[in-house]
Amino acid sequence: MGVIPPPPPASDPTWKEAAEEEVTREEAPVSYVSSVSDLLLVEEPLTGEFVGPLDQQPSLMAVDELGNCVSVGVTSLTVTASLKDSSGNAVDGLVGNTSILFSTCWANFTDLSIQNSGENLTMVFTLKQWDAESRAFTVEDLPTTQAPSTTIIPTDAPETTPETPETTPDDSLFGSGATVTANSLCLVSVIYTVACCSDGIPIC
Repeated sequence: MGVIPPPPPASDPTWKEAAEEEVTREEAPVSYVSSVSDLLLVEEPLTGEFVGPLDQQPSLMAVDELGNCVSVGVTSLTVTASLKDSSGNAVDGLVGNTSILFSTCWANFTDLSIQNSGENLTMVFTLKQWDAESRAFTVEDLPTTQAPSTTIIPTDAPETTPETPETTPDDSLFGSGATVTANSLCLVSVIYTVACCSDGIPIC
């Protein structure tokens, strides 16, 4: 059966589009209405590795037994999306607009997200007694970021500074402010002994 849908009411957001359409003598497009035989999942829902919005939103098509597009959009019927685990039990975690109207024979979801992690989940779409089921998928929780490791220095630990050699204002070894090392004293002692033991040097 062919149906020409009425124009939307003025309160409908699509009223502006219908009012701006060019008026012609051509016949209005006819929507094909028949008994729905199957609900086809044309675009699979694709998830990322972690929870969040779907990478690809699902899209479904209502067809009759011959595979023709059935304009469910002329009715108020909706298709509903839900999640099931590997045992077929309903689980929570699907957020967004999970029940939508058809546009002609198409039902196109736009904002579905998965909030809870799980393994071997499936997304099920139901239109009255007809339904369609997606392939199994797994989503994980978002990874937690680790703070960079830091070295804690006790507040009572003594501060260390690099040692620098002390020098005198004239850079001499015998300045009053210089620190005399054992090697320096030994060198002076050797020079003094040689000088004292030499003949003709009256410094001893």
